[in-house]
Amino acid sequence: MLLKVWFLITLMLTALLLGTSFAHALEMPAKLQYDAMQWTFLQHTLYREFALIGGPIDVAAIFTSVVLAYLVRGHRLSLLLTVAGASCLMVAFFGSWILVTHPVNAETATWMTVRAIPSNWTHVRDLWEYSHLARFVLQFLGMTLLTSALIVLKEGPDPRRG
Repeated sequence: MLLKVWFLITLMLTALLLGTSFAHALEMPAKLQYDAMQWTFLQHTLYREFALIGGPIDVAAIFTSVVLAYLVRGHRLSLLLTVAGASCLMVAFFGSWILVTHPVNAETATWMTVRAIPSNWTHVRDLWEYSHLARFVLQFLGMTLLTSALIVLKEGPDPRRG
């Protein structure tokens, strides 16, 4: 029973993450057409809760997926799929958000006036937008792998493991 509940928690947390990154992916074509002021205004007003609420959910999804890998360790295929799914979530967070998105957020937070927006703002915007697209792809793949791990899970330990 614990395993099924843990799977549910992990999948729900991952689904919540996927929802936020999917929203960013859907917004991207329109936002790439915005001028500097319009794009910056959205950065300052629309996305506060994404970090405040999404950040802890991101960490929780990674944590629960790692624990899930431990819980399915007796089921070889489920273990491999869970480790791959957890790895996708980790790369999305540590590789994309920590290394790209967060530094861009810190930079754009200082753009409080028109004169503060740098001439290379489109490069900064593109980094932010495409880092979110990368997060969506990685989280989608992670969700797919974690769901697959549940589907292939069989009752009892894997007979191929000693």
